[in-house]
Amino acid sequence: MLADGSRVRTRAIEPADRDALADGFARLSARSRYRRFLGPKHTLSARELTYLTEVDHVTHEAVVAFDETGDRMVGVARYAVWPGSDSAADLAVTVADDWHRRGLGSALTASVVGCARANGIRRLTGTILWENAAAAALMRRLGFRPVGSGDGALEFRLDLAPI
Repeated sequence: MLADGSRVRTRAIEPADRDALADGFARLSARSRYRRFLGPKHTLSARELTYLTEVDHVTHEAVVAFDETGDRMVGVARYAVWPGSDSAADLAVTVADDWHRRGLGSALTASVVGCARANGIRRLTGTILWENAAAAALMRRLGFRPVGSGDGALEFRLDLAPI
């Protein structure tokens, strides 16, 4: 149950979620896609869908949320370890436009941060556009701190203590 009383089902992403992810992406507004990919993004290629759904759940994890009926993917949070690193990863979060401001982004991000910690990830980073005040507030609420900026973007970092 989310902060606003809405209910979602969350779980780790699976390869079978490929169509649901593609459908969810297609329903995003151009602005939400721009914010997620830090630039224009009209479609997800077959290769991108494979990368985004066929994860190893250690160096690349994604937690998805479906609406209460289970018919529609309404959000996803993920981390992927940086190339050449075994303990630092990049974080990304996407929430369907009609699910903004319900607490879903916070819930998904907290869940994927917990997965990262359990998998031995020691640092998460996330890059957001300057104008995305809601994402900046989410990052700060979850303990991320700003560590850099440039080209209209802010970078945040969260150092994770091992469990």
